[in-house]
Amino acid sequence: MKTKADARNLFLRYLDEATKKGIDVPLTKNADYRDKFDYLLDTAQKYIAGIIKIPEVYTFSQSPIPSMLGLFNGFELKQILEPYTDTLTGCKAIYLEVDNICTVEIKVNAVTVETISNTVKNKFTAHKVLTGASSTDAVTITYSSDYVFNVRNRGYYAYNFPSVDDIPAYTPYVSYDMPSDFMEFDSVIIKSDPRVYQSYIAHKWENNKKIIINYYDKGSFDIHYYKYPSDIAFDADDTTPLEIEEKAFDLVPLQCAILATASDNPALSSWLRSIYIEKASNITQTEQPIMNSVQTVFAIN
Repeated sequence: MKTKADARNLFLRYLDEATKKGIDVPLTKNADYRDKFDYLLDTAQKYIAGIIKIPEVYTFSQSPIPSMLGLFNGFELKQILEPYTDTLTGCKAIYLEVDNICTVEIKVNAVTVETISNTVKNKFTAHKVLTGASSTDAVTITYSSDYVFNVRNRGYYAYNFPSVDDIPAYTPYVSYDMPSDFMEFDSVIIKSDPRVYQSYIAHKWENNKKIIINYYDKGSFDIHYYKYPSDIAFDADDTTPLEIEEKAFDLVPLQCAILATASDNPALSSWLRSIYIEKASNITQTEQPIMNSVQTVFAIN
């Protein structure tokens, strides 16, 4: 793996500031260029990463917990004009979303265990409840208000969870935050069982920072994307590794050299830019886009 020191050595050679008559130039003789390099390296690496992209994979798994109302039921928006009650046996956890001023009373065997008083208007607010019910207890969830309001995403679970926070959001789509180094999306692969490996095209994006997956789609999801390299501080150690595609390494010290000479030696800067353009062109021309044509592959007989 190439390091900051490797990049600096090449940078100085592009500037003809590394040696004189085969002898290493004393640090005091090229100190200004070394200083410029330290401050330009981070910018140059990020610039090159935007041209010769760095592939990365973010993986997560999803296995939806069904609602007691049945497959796909409960997602719909239900307008409440008068008190409405859902009755279930053994409902141990609840997720729901309501808007406007309303009350949701939860009873186990006719005994109130929790009352939700929603006070937020014109916006759906999510609520989670652990009922404490057993598998045979009768649970009722009653929605009421002096005003018209709506409820959606009623998820009733016959399972206990370690805490209220662990109750999954019962929504048609589940969002996952992309890693902080996310720059650009590539593709999604789903592995829904040990034999299936295929493209997943049912995803959606939210502000290019969250990927949205259907609630009832299950499996392991590989999110292929291109990433930003990590920051390199001006005083980073010489052993600091560069996060760049190996084939694009030369472009980083070249970009530093172009910027470092732009004001005091524009002729050299222009010559270095011509080298940069040729090298970058050679790399990008060999990278022909490949259409995503991954099909289901059965690897196990």
